[in-house]
Order: sequence, then C-alpha cells, then structure tokens
Amino acid sequence: MHVTFPIPIPTGSPFPVTNIPFGIFSTFKSPEKRVGIAIGTYVLDLAFLEQHDFFSNALDDEYIQATEPGAHVSRRSLFQQSSLNAFASLPSPTRTEVRTRIITLLQDKSSLLFTDPDFNNAAFHSQEESTMHLPMQVGDFSDFMCSRVHVDNCSKLAGVSTPSNFYAFPTAYNGRSSSLVVSGTPILRPHGMLLPNPASQTYEFGPSKRVDYELELGFFVGKPVPFGERIVSADEAKEHIFGFVLLNDWSARDIQFAEMRPLGPFNGKGFATTISPWVVTLDALEEAEVEIADVEAAASMAGRPQHLRHESKKQTWSIGVEVKVRRSGWEKTVTVARSNLNALYWSPGQMLSHHASSGCGLRTGDLLGTGTISSLGKFAEDEVSTLGCLHELNMAGTRPFMLKNGEEITWIEDGDEVVMSGTITGPHGSVMGFGDCTGLLESTRAK
Repeated sequence: MHVTFPIPIPTGSPFPVTNIPFGIFSTFKSPEKRVGIAIGTYVLDLAFLEQHDFFSNALDDEYIQATEPGAHVSRRSLFQQSSLNAFASLPSPTRTEVRTRIITLLQDKSSLLFTDPDFNNAAFHSQEESTMHLPMQVGDFSDFMCSRVHVDNCSKLAGVSTPSNFYAFPTAYNGRSSSLVVSGTPILRPHGMLLPNPASQTYEFGPSKRVDYELELGFFVGKPVPFGERIVSADEAKEHIFGFVLLNDWSARDIQFAEMRPLGPFNGKGFATTISPWVVTLDALEEAEVEIADVEAAASMAGRPQHLRHESKKQTWSIGVEVKVRRSGWEKTVTVARSNLNALYWSPGQMLSHHASSGCGLRTGDLLGTGTISSLGKFAEDEVSTLGCLHELNMAGTRPFMLKNGEEITWIEDGDEVVMSGTITGPHGSVMGFGDCTGLLESTRAK
C-alpha cells in the first residue's frame, strides 16, 4: 500500500488533518498493540515514527514520567504502548507539540513519509485492516447526569419533581471499568433481579426485557489530581482533560429500577459501556469551545461555589451527537435522535472539578461520562428527536416510539446494532468527528 501526497481525505471524513485523534491499534501482520492516529481512511503508526526519531525535538527529556508513581518509560517507547496513558500524562504543551509535529509531517511533501516507498508502506495502515482497542487503561469510571431535559423527563415519568440537588451540583454514580468495551464489541443481553409486578413486590432473576442505550460523550483525565487535593475552578479543570470519546452507557431499565432504591444504579447500569476507539484531543476542539447554552445555567454561574464556577466564556464544547439503530427487516439504518454537548446544564469542567472536590484524587486514564445528552425540541430539517435514550422516547416503556421511516421502536432487541457518531463543525464549515461507536445486542447465553 502506498499513500500519496496530499493524503486523500474522503468528503465527510471525520479524520481530516485538523483532527489527529489518538488511538491504540494492531494489525494481522504486527499484532502488538501500539499508538496511532487516524487520518482519512488510514492509521499512521506513531510507534514506527518514534523508532526513527521523528519526535526527538518534541520530546527532549531522556525519560518521561509514566502514570504510576516511581515508574518511567523511555522516550523511545512512548508510543510502543498498549494504552495512551503515558502520552496522556505528559504536560499539555508537550502533547500539543507532538500533535503539531504530526501535522507538519503529513503536510510536508518532501518528508520520508512520501519520498521513501518502503517507509511509507511501513508507516501507514488501512483502517479497514487494523484492529482497534480500548485507547486508555481505565482505573475508574464515573457517569454523570447533567442534562436538565433528561432529568426533567425521567422525573416526570417516575411521578416526582426534578430533585433540587440537580441544580446545585453535577450528580453522578461510580460505574465499572471492567465492563468498558471498545466499539464493535458484541453486548450480551444482561441478567438481573426483576420486579415484574410492582404490586406484589416479588423479585425474580432473569434476562432484561428493557435494554436501552444512552447517547453520551466521555472524557479522559490526562493530568492527574493527587489524593487529598482539589481543582480550584471549572476553568482550571480543563487542564486535566486529555480528550473526548463517544460513549454508550448501556442500560437495563427493568433491572435498574428494581434495584435503584435506596443506593442507586448497580447491575442495571454496570453490565456494558461502549466507547469509540479514537480520542479527540482538546487541541482539535479548540475552535468548538462555546458558552453553556442553557440560559438558566449560565445566569447562575456567578453564584456557584468556586470549584463549579467558570469565569471564561469558553465553558464547554459544541459537539453534535447522533444515534442510529440498525434492525433486521428494516430497509436501512434509521436515525433516532440528535443532540449537542453544549445543551447540558453542567459542563465537563464542572463535572471534573466537582468529582475531585472531595479529595478523592483522579488518575491518568480515569473516564467520566456526561450522562444522556438530551435537549429541547426537534431538528427542523427532518423532525428527528433530540432525546438521547429510549426510556424518554417510549415514555418509560408505555408506548412505542414512531421513527421517521414508519417503523416503531420500544427497546433494543436481540440483533439490533446501535450506532453513535459525533460531529464538530469548524467556523469555516470544516467537519471532523470520532468515527462510529457501535454495539450489537446478542441474545443471552443460557447457563
């Protein structure tokens, strides 16, 4: 395979040269996991470039502090790793310099990348022939609930008012890192304790009949927060974020609501969480920074405790998210909903700062989910919903939701594939994204 200059970028590709997302990949010929970036339909092998000293100017130190105290990785092995943790733990200016170096190489016709056929063939790999892996070694995963629309809807469906604590601080629960899987991993229908008849208060064990998705974004901690320390402000929290991924926090609603009281979600929310393989960094998202769109949230900013306060107007990011479902018997994959990160009541910086406010400490690779991204209204051009889970769309399972193709959907069925995508639109119409975040629900396995 020979990649020509300039690198061909298909129209609508999520991976133009302005993106440069980082991930972990392997190939059939070279099965060891290593770091690469996505460009067009290719993966650029950073471990191979590192072996040939392409980053010597950007990485001047002989050793780089790894994610665990006392451990080091040599500069030359930074990208010959099975996770991005070592790279994510670097100071953000260093990561920015590495990214700039990559862009320079990709735009330099005289580079060995394009003048030496053997070098070109070894450095580039087809994405179709590459296997993607979880991008980070995740120690802890926490999932927030930061959409006012989502909380209002769920509260009404439960017959209660929106909890007052939602407006006071970002609410969350601690999930499971063991059930984090990369896009494309099949999801088994989960088992759990069910309450078929609430009036009888008789529980039984069995497969969930109400499997749902949650349309979210996730973001990784880069710069750690030591145990016992806090983040001063929501603006400062941005310094600790490495980058974003798409996130589907699969949910078994019947198991979830049977177990939630008094301690909150457990197995109904902990059986699987799918994330996209490519991490889009804050450098790539710089032009997408915006003020929080929720007027009430913006108006209350000045009265917040310091750790939840944004002084800057660049408080969050405008990232469009979309969820589609592919079902056997349907003519094509159907778009169910679209929304945007900037519609959330709480920003990622506020989530991260609040998480650290107890002094719990945060480590490189920790993952935080935004919670279901639901927003008001519909998209005018095609009347697509803006609600990020089926529980809202089907009114807690009381009625099927009618899709634009005339089909109905209530819950995710065996054989259904959920496909999530994200889009960042630049000021001049440029587009970039994450690639798809997919998961296919398989029938439960009898034991």
